Amino acid sequence: MYTRVYDPLCQVAASYAVAAGVRQHSAELFVEDSVACFERIPAVGRLMRDGVIAPSWFRRAVEQTSLVEDADLLEFIDDEIAHRLTVIGGLTAKRVEHAVAEIVAEHDPDAAVLTREQVKAHKQVVVNPLTDGMSELIVTASAEDAAVCKDAVDAVIAGVCRHDRRTKGQLRSDAAVARLTGAAFECACGRHDCDAELSEAAVAARCARIVLHVVVRKETLDGTAQTPALLDGYGPISAAHARELASRAESVRRELNLDDLVAHPAQEGNAYRPSTALDTAVRGLFGTCSWIGCDRPAWKCDLDHVTEFNHADPAAGGPTCHCNLNPKCKFHHGLKTHAGGWLDDQVVDANGVIWTEVTTPEGLTVRRQAANQWLLPELGSIPCRHGGSAQSGSTRPENGHAELDPKRARTRLEAKHAYRRRQRAANRRAHEAARAEFEAADDLPPF
Repeated sequence: MYTRVYDPLCQVAASYAVAAGVRQHSAELFVEDSVACFERIPAVGRLMRDGVIAPSWFRRAVEQTSLVEDADLLEFIDDEIAHRLTVIGGLTAKRVEHAVAEIVAEHDPDAAVLTREQVKAHKQVVVNPLTDGMSELIVTASAEDAAVCKDAVDAVIAGVCRHDRRTKGQLRSDAAVARLTGAAFECACGRHDCDAELSEAAVAARCARIVLHVVVRKETLDGTAQTPALLDGYGPISAAHARELASRAESVRRELNLDDLVAHPAQEGNAYRPSTALDTAVRGLFGTCSWIGCDRPAWKCDLDHVTEFNHADPAAGGPTCHCNLNPKCKFHHGLKTHAGGWLDDQVVDANGVIWTEVTTPEGLTVRRQAANQWLLPELGSIPCRHGGSAQSGSTRPENGHAELDPKRARTRLEAKHAYRRRQRAANRRAHEAARAEFEAADDLPPF
């Protein structure tokens, strides 16, 4: 015989379910979140109240802090999360989730470890019916295994020819089903001159190039610190998880010497291409596309010179340096380069914090911190060896399209780049003036 206990939470939720017209389960989640606002993470709750974070983001914060049992530690973590979310700017669902995960993993590793062990214990495959004869197949796996599986499916579909009209989602679905069932995955173009490369050898060659990037501090691997690590495409992972990945037989460890960023910022003989150390540091620092609102993983992005590189006269353009490089997905890289009115900037403030900024053609400016400054705090303090950006006098712009005009002293694109530099300088002066005005007002005696 089954007897349900109608505890106070259950009864309050039942009343709310009637008032809101929702199911009991949804009502109980709402009541739990309400209790968390007042009792568990009130500082984060106030951010939701003030519209800084969305209710769904708050729910994830509740879930991520649910295993923190020490009341004093939970209070500290709550304040730390609220402070981090207040200052980093440019919030998205993933940035909030990653910030909470990093803070919990750093200050209460057991909570993160327990979560990981619970996930391991609940690995499963679930089929959920949808509509019109469709179902979804959900495979629960570790973060690293899920990332590798997705990259493997992408490696399979990369072999179809350009005439295949299926969407990327449809291709992934068909390829995954084919691999799981042992069926052949074929191009659907229907052309006699199809040049698809879907043989087992071709797919195996592409899968062999799959690399899962993890950025972790040396002291974490040595076991002398519990600083979380960054798993590309996923976000922060606990120190124990990072050590587990590093201990795998197939793992390859490469040390990142930050001194190399000063001594050798670019590849030998090519001032445009960053060195391996600089490439890794910049991608690890941002974690995703640096454009506001984009969460494309950093290792699937281009590295962009914020102030454009001058191929004809490198000393006159933007330097290949951590202060002037950030990852951008192909869409936002192209938008910044070719669409009119967009302006991006990157600033290292007096405290060594690296900020990115995007201004829309309408004049809206949004600024946010590099997501993983907590992992590589030294980057903002590394001195730059280059001088200030000079005015461009190049006859060859960054994308190689000259658009020469005999009446012009420089190309249209060079003029655009010069305009962008002037706008960045004007924005920075405006920020400094606003900061000075705020500091002066703060020093005034009260009325």
